[in-house]
Amino acid sequence: MTDRIVLAARNNALWCDAVARSHGVTTTLDDLAWSAATRTPPYYPDAVTLSADVGEYDLLARIDDSDGCSVKDSWSRLDLTLEDFARLVVGEWVWLDPSVPTSAGRARSWRRLGTPDEMAAWVRAWASDPDAEAILRPSLLEVPGVHVLAAHASEDPSSPVVAGAVVHVTGEVAGIGNVFALDGDVPGTWREAAAAARGVVGDMPLVGWEAGDSVDAAVAAGCERLGPLTVWLK
Repeated sequence: MTDRIVLAARNNALWCDAVARSHGVTTTLDDLAWSAATRTPPYYPDAVTLSADVGEYDLLARIDDSDGCSVKDSWSRLDLTLEDFARLVVGEWVWLDPSVPTSAGRARSWRRLGTPDEMAAWVRAWASDPDAEAILRPSLLEVPGVHVLAAHASEDPSSPVVAGAVVHVTGEVAGIGNVFALDGDVPGTWREAAAAARGVVGDMPLVGWEAGDSVDAAVAAGCERLGPLTVWLK
């Protein structure tokens, strides 16, 4: 399972990298970790571990570890409590193998977004916050491998966005994340999002991470649990 976690963690780190770089943040990537030189946008970590062997002090030396710093510990092996960090989220990596069939279940169609205005509407629905457009910027649509998918209230693409997901292809895998549903049906939406992702990337493994009930939703859609991760916040 470790190799799959490496692929999932690296995919997630590269998505964090795309978001951070869209804000002008300088980043570093090596075999041990991805890290940002300055604070990243809300909801995004300042570092992601890419090896189970990276140590606490090696990691913290790479980043601004003042209050507000967050770290994604991809193997849940670090102990940052002595550095005044607390566990913010404990989640799990998930993997949807190409051999597992996906079924949308519902008839509503999903489409890939292509314009800044579409992206802005998607982000407002994702975060239910008028300031959210400052987090995920339209320039992400131009990043190679990034696909922002949306389901609308009707077949009219100008109708409100009611569900969505981001798919990000890196090498051998496609990450699926930011899955949301305004009607609260996370299991149904996860199945739809996985099917929509398959329609875009074909027979690639889908990887991602979820927490709480969303882990069960991903498993119900056919995903395997790979192992735990922890998000730390100072």
